[in-house]
Amino acid sequence: MEKSSENKTYQCIVIGAGPAGIVATKELIEIGIKDVLCLEQSEKLGGVFADSYDNLILTSSVTFSMFSDFWVGNGKEHHFWTKDEAVTYWTEYARHFDVTKHVRFRSKVIEVKQSDEGTWHVEIESGEKYRAHKLILAIGNNRIPRYPEWKKKLKEVGTSHSSEYRNASKYKDKKVLVVGGGESGSDVAYEISKVAKKCWVSLRESTGWVVPRARGGHAADVSTHRGIWDLPRAFGAQLSPFVLKLERARKDPIFDALAELNDRVLARNGIWGTYGTKTLALPKAIAHHGCAVVEDITEILDGGRTLKTSDGHLLEELDEIVFSTGYNNQVLFMPDSLRNCDPRRLYKHMFHPEIGDSLAWIGWARPGFGSQFPIMEMQSRYCALVFKGEISLPESEVMIQESITDEASYTKQFEGNATRIRSLVDYHHYMNNLSKTIGCYPPIKKYFFLHPRLWLHLMYGPTQATQFRLQGPGKKVALAHDIIYKLPLSTFNHIVKAGLKGRLQYALKALSPFK
Repeated sequence: MEKSSENKTYQCIVIGAGPAGIVATKELIEIGIKDVLCLEQSEKLGGVFADSYDNLILTSSVTFSMFSDFWVGNGKEHHFWTKDEAVTYWTEYARHFDVTKHVRFRSKVIEVKQSDEGTWHVEIESGEKYRAHKLILAIGNNRIPRYPEWKKKLKEVGTSHSSEYRNASKYKDKKVLVVGGGESGSDVAYEISKVAKKCWVSLRESTGWVVPRARGGHAADVSTHRGIWDLPRAFGAQLSPFVLKLERARKDPIFDALAELNDRVLARNGIWGTYGTKTLALPKAIAHHGCAVVEDITEILDGGRTLKTSDGHLLEELDEIVFSTGYNNQVLFMPDSLRNCDPRRLYKHMFHPEIGDSLAWIGWARPGFGSQFPIMEMQSRYCALVFKGEISLPESEVMIQESITDEASYTKQFEGNATRIRSLVDYHHYMNNLSKTIGCYPPIKKYFFLHPRLWLHLMYGPTQATQFRLQGPGKKVALAHDIIYKLPLSTFNHIVKAGLKGRLQYALKALSPFK
């Protein structure tokens, strides 16, 4: 990659070469915006994933995690990538689509400014500077750890954030508290509980809705399909107890622990009113390694060596506290007015209404279920179309109003989770909405009559990115057909049956004269 020149202005600069930055750069190139520079602070592709904890395994299957137009290889559909396997896939993808030559490594951005005429000025740690007409922030919103206020009172106990965690070796034979749940927190708690003298997990409410990665050798997220997820979200109130009953019927201590954790979900939509925790790590920690779940911390004694919880537990002689408490939505190298940016205030979680079409955030929408990678790709396709001028953004007032409407919808569905996790979206709603904006939503009803086999795969195969390549801008019809037919179909399992029951229920309700 060439050295910087203040005399050159790129068409676009992409900050970050994780999966979001890679796919964003690829979509720009593919649409004809070829004068692109991608700045990556590390020495390799992969972003924060490449530098995460040692035993990381993605919680979305290869089928869901793949990008739409780059096949993962036959026989891998039910596999779950390790972090190294994921980085290898992204590296091969970047090479295949000629992305790598646009990346400048070891280029940590320290400051971004926008000139009065709208040009973006980007300075990296070496002092070199770049300019561009357009800018993409593809670093994600998991860079700056968030902590509870009471962390300030911890003077006599070791503390760290899950973003710093690599393995459990330092916690051997210690008393450890993990604060917070979710997928990372669950994995951390599981590894620590296997070596610690004692491990607790403090949950303010729930750890999301816990589901296994796989069932019977099949990736569980193959059931994240339109057959069930196209139903109204209120159906989650019926689906949740049905699923819990089946989990308890296993008479398995791991699934008993899973059911107890999911009982903590108080959202009226149940499984569809929270986020998914797609790992059995915490149930295994509870069932087999003595990990105990306690409520929120209410009192700090002895500089943190002793803690009291809201449910009356006293945690004594603590050695270490690991916070898995999320991240702040901040980008510190941006101008003051853009450093603290709420994803809910961005149009489609991407565009600032006051900045318009010169700046985009990619990767600031995280699905409750499904996978973040297809969302990154869909965002990148939309961004490329906007930057190319083939689609225009709405007027500022319209973007603001749509963002308010979207926030109200997510608040209704996710309740307090939508307020606390500002990037949380419903995967199917988000993908369907953005694909319709682009014009690449698949014509499912037409396929029912003209291509029933394809319809079956779209309805009861995983709703991953490839089905949005069947028509519209960026379509790759032959490739899409080839990949879609290779993807696994859901078995006739409890989820399919529940979906059919729900469809019958809502159909009868629609016909009722007493509705």
